[in-house]
This record gives sequence, structure tokens and C-alpha cells, in this order.
Amino acid sequence: MGWNAWNTYGCGATQSLIESVADSLVANGMRDAGYRYVNVDDCWMTRDANGNLTGNSNYPDLKGLGDYLHARGLKFGIYESPGAKTCAGYSGSAGHEVNDANTFASWGVDYLKYDYCESASSLSAQVADFATMRNALKATGRPIVFSINPNSGSNTGAGVTRDWGDVSDQARSTEDIGNQWWGQSWPNGIANIVTENATLAWRAKPGTFNDADMLEVGNGGLNTTEEQTHFALWAMMASPLIASANPSTVNATSLALLKNPRLIAIDQDTLGIQARVIGGSRLVNSSGSLVLAKPLSNGDVALALYNGSDSAQTLSTSLAAVGIPGTGTWTDQYTGSVVQSGAAAISTQVPAHGTAVYRVTAPGAPASWSTTFINPGAGAHGYEAEDPAHTIVAGRWTGNSGATFAACPACSGGQKVSWIGGTNKLYFNGVYAQNPGTYQVTVQYVNGGGDRDASIWTNGGNLQKVSFHGNGNWNATQTATVQLTLNAGYNTITFGNEYGGWAPDIDRISVPATG
Repeated sequence: MGWNAWNTYGCGATQSLIESVADSLVANGMRDAGYRYVNVDDCWMTRDANGNLTGNSNYPDLKGLGDYLHARGLKFGIYESPGAKTCAGYSGSAGHEVNDANTFASWGVDYLKYDYCESASSLSAQVADFATMRNALKATGRPIVFSINPNSGSNTGAGVTRDWGDVSDQARSTEDIGNQWWGQSWPNGIANIVTENATLAWRAKPGTFNDADMLEVGNGGLNTTEEQTHFALWAMMASPLIASANPSTVNATSLALLKNPRLIAIDQDTLGIQARVIGGSRLVNSSGSLVLAKPLSNGDVALALYNGSDSAQTLSTSLAAVGIPGTGTWTDQYTGSVVQSGAAAISTQVPAHGTAVYRVTAPGAPASWSTTFINPGAGAHGYEAEDPAHTIVAGRWTGNSGATFAACPACSGGQKVSWIGGTNKLYFNGVYAQNPGTYQVTVQYVNGGGDRDASIWTNGGNLQKVSFHGNGNWNATQTATVQLTLNAGYNTITFGNEYGGWAPDIDRISVPATG
């Protein structure tokens, strides 16, 4: 938890401003609520004649800034990039990683935001760049949180193509957040990020979290209901809570939300589990709904009913949906009020863009319920292309050119994904394999034209070209078997077409069981 300068000040931030923010975080109670990391973003740096990083005229004494923050019970965060230049065109760390890491340690830095701002030659090259700085930071002997953003340059889908936990403590899952509910083009809106980040619950755990980007609470672009949804779902998704509003002027309603102890406790719960999607409908543009469940360390469960649509909806969930027998006490996490006792389920009207959030204490819950809930069972697993718990599409930003979810009466779930090709991709996230190896994965698809090619990746690599037969009928499904290399545990399988034209429309995939 902390605060970052970028969304409010951009390159206009200065050392004196950061120091005043620190004082405001103490004065308004945000520090004591948990916002400890105060993070300088881009535009602070230059290099001296010996190639050493130093602050520019806006940051005359970065060691002094670290001391100022530490004296107030805060942590010092800073920004750099693995390329030659940062996103704003300042000196990057390429070729200077060891020296820069030692410099950060000497200044008392506690947190590094490492932002990939140049196009990588390959995903493996990007991984190597992050690993170089990770190793340099570890070698300093100072504990520095390593927070990366792989979604830049031509790598806008990198955040979802692989699990970045091997090279970072937290990784941005999506592109930049914007101060808006929905973004049809860059930057993301709140609903865009929820749509994507909710599918990545399988890879979040202590030591590696999905960073849904900074909080826009208090910045004025969202109404009160949308701010509640934003904060509550970031808490449910175990995202870092990094505020960006000016803490000296943030309005009282937004400040109270930022300091809400119940929602903060859900986010900071020591199990470190990201909420799983257990119900709802596909989020397309700003429509649809989700039901999310997050096990908590004391045996409780947090349940969120999210209405992404533009009109009120009545949404429901139950303890049985997460495997808890009997009844429980349901406490509203905005107000702290008990809304029902001795209840096994709840049904409530949720306003447009709103989210109802409950913490449920169920005396009848078995001690192992959360382990059973988050661990997949042995056996074969199937994944629908429209499943809001597992799939997202890329190339989604323009109204007519992105991969799309389309009605398909012949398809197993009544929908398919069409227009896959070029920059348009379909990601199946959280695909489970009991053991590592090569699997005969069945792809159910629709192709009423001639034979079509598809590019298929597993975990961002292992690219292969597969041809799918066309049967001349767009109202019937076909199946094909593809050999895919999967890791033990969870995987991401990506469909695209790097060879010109369109891939077939995808209905679902199935992964067989293995001993």
C-alpha cells in the first residue's frame, strides 16, 4: 500500500512536493491506515559524467528524501526502466543495472517500479531484462520490493501471457489505468481492468501479486458508486493499493473509502489469495456481471457482487457456491453493518457500475474449505472461450477491429470468439495441468470457410502453427487435437494468427487428465 505521484502530477512532481505529500499522508491518517510506500515516478533522473544516476534539479537530494520519508514512518519508492530511456525519455537502466541497484540501496530505497517502455525483441528478452535488475537488487542485500510493468512498446499483452512471479514481487497485469469507467482506447478504464485481471487469480499468492495499477479514487473521474467498485474490487483482487490523489485535498467521501479498514483488511489478508470468479456473465464493453469469492485467513469468505452494466441488476450468491455448508453472518464491508444472520445466501439489487461486498462468517465451514475451493480437482478440465473466469481477448480497444464474443447456438456454451488474427488474440488463463508434459488438447471451433491457420502459444512461448479444417458451415462446430506443452499447475494458452488472415472461431478447449 502506498501513494504514487504520476496520475496527479506526471513530470511536474518535485522533491519538495513529495515531502509535502508525506506530511499529508501522516496528517490525514492514510499512513496509519497502511499507505506506507511513497513512490517517485518518472522524470526524476539524470546521469553524471561517470554514468551514475543522480536526481535532476527537481530532486536535489534523493538520499535526503529517503531519510525524510523514513523519519515519518514511511517507505521510499522510486522509478526506472530496463531500456535506454524511460517512458518519458529520461535515462533508463540498460547496462547500468548493478550500479543503479547499488545507488538505490545507498539512498534507502524500499520499492522499485520498473517500467518496460521499449519494445522487446522477444518475451524471453523481456524476462531476461527484468531478471537482470532483480538479481542486482538482491545482491545489494537491501530488501527492495520489485514491481514491474511488462505492458509497453509492442508488448501490450505481456502482462497476461505468463506468470511473472519468477522475476518480480508484483507485476502489472494490464496497460495503464485511466480516470474513467470504461476506455474504448488507451488508457484502461476500471471495467476494462476488472475484465482482464479477474482471470488471473490463479497466479496470485504471497510473493507475487497481480498489480491492477494505481487507484483513481479521489481524482474526480468516477462517481461515488464507481469509486466504491474500484476500491472494493482492487481489494478483492489482492492488488497493491497505490493511491494517486492529492492527499491534502482529497474529498472526505473518497478519503473515507481509501481508509476503509474492512476493505483494506480483505486486500491485505495474509493468505494473499486473489478472489476467484464463481459466477456472472461475460463482461463486454460496460455490460455483464461477476460474482467473486476470496478466502480469508480466519476462515471467513469475502463475496463481491459486481454489476458492470449501465442499469441496476439483482444479483445473488450463496455459501454453497464456495463449498461452505450451512449458514453465516453477512457483514456489509462499506458500512460494517450486519445485513443478515443465519443466512445461506443473499440476493440484492446492485446499482449500475456498483459492487456489493460482504464478509461472511460461517461457523459450519470446514477448516479446509478454502484449500478445496482454490485447488482444482484431478481429471480433465474444459474451458469455454466466453468464460469470464478464464478468458480475455486482445485487440479489444476499437469498436470494430477487436476479437469479439459472438452468439453461437451450436457452441457448447452458446458463444464463441471470432476475428482472431493480427493483433487480436484470445487468451485462456488458468489452464490446469496436473503434471508437466505434452498434452493432447482438444479445440472445438467453428470454420465455415476454407482451411484456416492459427498461432498457438503456451505461456508466451512454444509457438506452433496449426491448420484447422473448414467445413463450409458456420452453424456447426468441429474438433481438432493439438499437442501443447504445459507446465505443472496453471498455464496460459493463446490463440492468434501470425500468418495473415483469420484463425477459426473458438468455442472451447479441453485438457485431458494425466497421472
